[in-house]
Amino acid sequence: MERAGETLALHVRADRAIGLGTWPLRREYEVLSLFEQSGIPVPHIYGWCPDPEAIVMAHMDDTPFLGDLDCDPAVQRMVEDYAGYLAEIHALDIAPYVAAGLPECQGAEAIALEYLRFAESHYEPAEDGPDAMIRFVTCWLRRHVPLHRERNVVLIGDAPQFFHNRERVTALYDLELAKLGDPIADLASIRVRDINEPISDVAAVLARYVKDSGNPIDWAVLTYYTVLLFVAVQIITKSTFRKVSPHPAYVEYLSWGMGATRAALEAITEGEGFALDTPQPVAAISPRDPYAWRDLVVQSGALPTEGFFRQPPTQSLALYLQRLAESGCAIAQAELDDARDILGLAHADPETLEARLDAFVEQAPRERDCDLVRYFHRRQMRRLQLLRDYPGPIVTRGLARLDHQFPDAYPRTAAG
Repeated sequence: MERAGETLALHVRADRAIGLGTWPLRREYEVLSLFEQSGIPVPHIYGWCPDPEAIVMAHMDDTPFLGDLDCDPAVQRMVEDYAGYLAEIHALDIAPYVAAGLPECQGAEAIALEYLRFAESHYEPAEDGPDAMIRFVTCWLRRHVPLHRERNVVLIGDAPQFFHNRERVTALYDLELAKLGDPIADLASIRVRDINEPISDVAAVLARYVKDSGNPIDWAVLTYYTVLLFVAVQIITKSTFRKVSPHPAYVEYLSWGMGATRAALEAITEGEGFALDTPQPVAAISPRDPYAWRDLVVQSGALPTEGFFRQPPTQSLALYLQRLAESGCAIAQAELDDARDILGLAHADPETLEARLDAFVEQAPRERDCDLVRYFHRRQMRRLQLLRDYPGPIVTRGLARLDHQFPDAYPRTAAG
């Protein structure tokens, strides 16, 4: 844009056409503006466009942090610096944010369950069918609400996302999930983002936050929010496969949901000290006319694509369907046999099994948690074999360990 002889490089941030459920775009504009006024580094905000609704901000030529697969010490240091900014944000006065429209939840239960309720508002079990794993994890969350936490702070909601110039953090961005809530939720979001945009040392990032904020980590609460944020990914994305066609990134969304649910179960395991089974690969068979599948994968990979994708969306879908043809029946049979053992049934109909498992989970006593975590983890690990060709880290990357920085965080895990 030309203004008074000056050229301005602008970025116009509009609402997403589809995607994970987020707050109204105007809220992100208000948060960015307030951050800028408080000295938190964000792209300079020029204003709000009412029609179509959009945020007009400075264009950034710097590098966005999208993970650190190369384990660059400079990048790790900048992620730790981001944690310092997070400590500053959590210390901000929330009054201007309440005035700008961010709701303030009253009471520990409302604070803890706010995002779960938001996620569930996007989920339609009557249309999408029962999901016993979602039922189990959400029941676990409602039994473990941290009722001793009543503090509201400004949250990023989806940390860490920032621009850098290869030396320092230059701007925080993508604040579409900013809200008020428990500060531990932001630390959990770092663990969530790590499994798809890897961080070299998550524990060091949390240690920097503790140092700069002066607040110790309540480990049971970190487990709670880690589980919640992971399972929310699956809850929110599940309906998009039915509602959106053609889907812009079917397998990318599938990898998020499947990888995140596996990590939610691993987080419960970490907090409870359960032991998981070593996953056993399911045998594959050669599908009918394997050369046709091979040609479909090759030809779909040659189609033009627009935008950033880890793999061309049509090719990733073709590979997923090929793996489903090779292993889908064996995976379904393994799930059926495993679920029969959990339910104690001699016979079970595959068509009604998920509904019966869902009903069983809803009534299961806490003493069955270990059995159910192990069962659902086995199920997810089998299903993730269908995505073994997809290059997203979330397909294979588990929950980052913290014990080298915090050896007493989860003392029960070693016993598990």
